[in-house]
Amino acid sequence: MFKNKSLIIGSLAIILAALLWSIDGLFIRPAFYILPATLVVFWEHLLGFIVLSPFIIFNWGKIKKLSRKSLGAIIWISIFGGLIGTIMITKAFFAAIDGEVSFATVVILQKLQPVFAILLARLILREKLPRQFYFWAILAIIASYFLAFASSGLNLSNIDWFHNAAVFAIIAAFAFGSSTVFGKRIANHLNFQAVAALRFGLTTILALILLLVTGDFLKINLITATHWWLLGLIVITSGAGAMFVYYFGLRRVTASTATILELFWPFSALILDYIFNHNYLSNLQIIAAIILLICFLRVSALSKLRVSFRAQVISGQGRGRTWGYPTANLDKTDLDIPHGVYQVNLEIDNKKYRGLMHFGFKEIFQGPVSLEVLIKDFSGDLYGQEIGVQVLKKIREVKRFRNVEELRAAITEDLKVL
Repeated sequence: MFKNKSLIIGSLAIILAALLWSIDGLFIRPAFYILPATLVVFWEHLLGFIVLSPFIIFNWGKIKKLSRKSLGAIIWISIFGGLIGTIMITKAFFAAIDGEVSFATVVILQKLQPVFAILLARLILREKLPRQFYFWAILAIIASYFLAFASSGLNLSNIDWFHNAAVFAIIAAFAFGSSTVFGKRIANHLNFQAVAALRFGLTTILALILLLVTGDFLKINLITATHWWLLGLIVITSGAGAMFVYYFGLRRVTASTATILELFWPFSALILDYIFNHNYLSNLQIIAAIILLICFLRVSALSKLRVSFRAQVISGQGRGRTWGYPTANLDKTDLDIPHGVYQVNLEIDNKKYRGLMHFGFKEIFQGPVSLEVLIKDFSGDLYGQEIGVQVLKKIREVKRFRNVEELRAAITEDLKVL
């Protein structure tokens, strides 16, 4: 079922992050309900940024060379995933705790998150996955509802669809779902450590601005010694720690897969509730949990992207020709796939060729991003022509070589896959 080691590792990383978030929701986050949501968001992100900030320094050369699209993705995940989503879901649960609305209203609408994420991944990232993937994704979403409500029953007539809490929950679902999609975009082009650090840094600034505007920053005196201790715990677990792990995994799986694997949150929350609070699961919940685990396995196994595009050949430095390898530089450097070296099929003048594709920073710590293909068994001038590229599989990460001899040896090894 699983032939891609990177895919397995990425899936497990997303699941681990979801587990940390469920621990937060059950045992840590409730202690902060007496505080303004924005104040909590600010401090957990500021402390997390302090821990992660060295990664911005280490990767500054790459960050400066990011495209506007990638920079826009960082801003999006900071505003929606870091700030708006967290504040909205907190406000929604506040309303449920105060009895203004049922928890079912909040939970059901917030679980629209994977629906938003899958739709946006298809529209924005052009993720094309096998039809079976979407079957298992829908089944996973349905199973997650049974997990949440099978023990108490779900009466849709009791749900207040027009309460403010419902609006907050829908906004949170969109914010988190879209953040998964845009997080995937930037994780493709920048290492996961720097992505996490940038998100925490920008969210800290945005939360501070909001605190100053609302005046909630003055309520810092409400934070007790216990709160400070718990904030430190959040940093290394469900905050910076979980986000660090999450972006590590997101680089290796599709956004559509990640949003389904995030459903491990309700699964793990129920298991933890059983272990620590002795709240037994109903037979229907046990069945739903088993189905959800099967769905996790299936969506992970079916998450291989089918990526095809057309690009125009542009002038390069001509180094490939001097080294004895026919290469072509392409103008499409904003692909929504991870940087790396890929095995590809090429179409040139209606003829098929096999080849390799390098996508990433031409120099590891500098820029710019380049897209270059090595074409097997081809000779001729392609400058100005448009060629078709079908990406088959990733061979390895982009590496920095000390000399030409090391580069030639690597290319020779890469060519063995053709």
